[in-house]
Amino acid sequence: MKASKRFTGIVAAGMALTMLLSPISASAAGQQDTGFKDNFREIKSVTSEDYSDLEFLKPLLEDKTVVSLGENFHRVAEYSSMKTRLIKYLHEELDFDVVMFESGLGDSFMAYENADALGSKGMMEGSIFPIWHSKETLELFDYIKEQKNTDHPLYLAGYDMQFTSAYLTQFIAGWIAKVDEKQGKDYFNFEMQAITDFYTVINQYGLDFDDNPQAKQEIQKVLNEYEPKYRALIQFIQDNKEHLAAAYPQNTQMVDIALKTLEDRISFIKMGLYGTKETYEFRDRIMADNVEWLMQVMYPGKKVILWAHNDHLAKNTSGIMTKEQGKWIHSFTSMGELLHKKFKDKGYVIGLYMNSGRASTITTQQLFDIKPMPKGSLEQIVMSSGYKIAFADLSQHKTPDKSNSWMFRMNYAAEDGMTSEIIAPNVMRFIPREQYDGIIVFDQVKEPTTKY
Repeated sequence: MKASKRFTGIVAAGMALTMLLSPISASAAGQQDTGFKDNFREIKSVTSEDYSDLEFLKPLLEDKTVVSLGENFHRVAEYSSMKTRLIKYLHEELDFDVVMFESGLGDSFMAYENADALGSKGMMEGSIFPIWHSKETLELFDYIKEQKNTDHPLYLAGYDMQFTSAYLTQFIAGWIAKVDEKQGKDYFNFEMQAITDFYTVINQYGLDFDDNPQAKQEIQKVLNEYEPKYRALIQFIQDNKEHLAAAYPQNTQMVDIALKTLEDRISFIKMGLYGTKETYEFRDRIMADNVEWLMQVMYPGKKVILWAHNDHLAKNTSGIMTKEQGKWIHSFTSMGELLHKKFKDKGYVIGLYMNSGRASTITTQQLFDIKPMPKGSLEQIVMSSGYKIAFADLSQHKTPDKSNSWMFRMNYAAEDGMTSEIIAPNVMRFIPREQYDGIIVFDQVKEPTTKY
């Protein structure tokens, strides 16, 4: 399975199809004559602090509680820049309070808590997966740090159950050691060894365990050894809640975060026992639960922005077809699908796509070219608007007509799918309106800037 979505934490540790659709019914010019171009808005910049080109978003988003910002591939500079700009806009103009990443729940909490000591760079590297460590994403963390001590902070959170960085382990160990020095030291040692042992299995057998019972046996050994240690520490924290809370008076929810994180560590190891599709669904159920817990317990009443891959955010992912190993299969039931059932019209999901350019692979950061998307693809249809960065709202379209029929029919789009770490055209097909409330397509993209 693709490292970026199944085991992003492992990456953090260093590690043309014939069209089956009917042809577009009219040329770009003909579509425009029937109101085609009226369905699009031009976004003029990925970095400007002049938000006049984003004002069309206000009536679409002002009554929403959760706005999801996806991407069909992780390592694209323009995606991170655009998301950063949209997050600033949502925070400043529409009073969104929290940005939640597809990264470790405890890691993001603790990095934000210690933002003053860590600085923007340290906060980014301690809280989110390296797939987003770039100059483009660092601009968001500069902004979060600037806002932290104002009367309108932008809170940083994570909802993933995967190990993200050793920073959290060090912090929790030091915190526990204030109450019991031996417990703190033992925790640090066994957690770092557990993660090392887990990675050793992954490095030996790869990420796809579907047909490898030996790999699953090795993961089970890791789980058998370390789950009891995690359970014992969880019990220790529950038995010493008052003393531990007093050891971190800065935030009364430190104990809750620690307990949630340690449960997630067990789930992270368990995830290795499942096949490809089952792993996605196991992880996404936990991420959906974590989002709800954060909204109810940590940030009640606050408006939330979610940052993740399209595959974790789209509204009906089990209805998507994806091409894996040369075969078309149904995709998995995602966090986005689960949350859509909860939030319904209080959520708004935006998928990001590109037409052409260059990106870099997930594990090795090797550059690869992205050729212009094929005629009839979702990307090419949106690019027929004539805009370099085009936004299409799908949520206000209730019935198909000549100008919007593409929103209601099956379309092909580029993706990296469940098992690939590079993007390819026409490897996913879905009805756009069933998956997204809005779509942004970039004509030209490039790889992230890793020197920052």
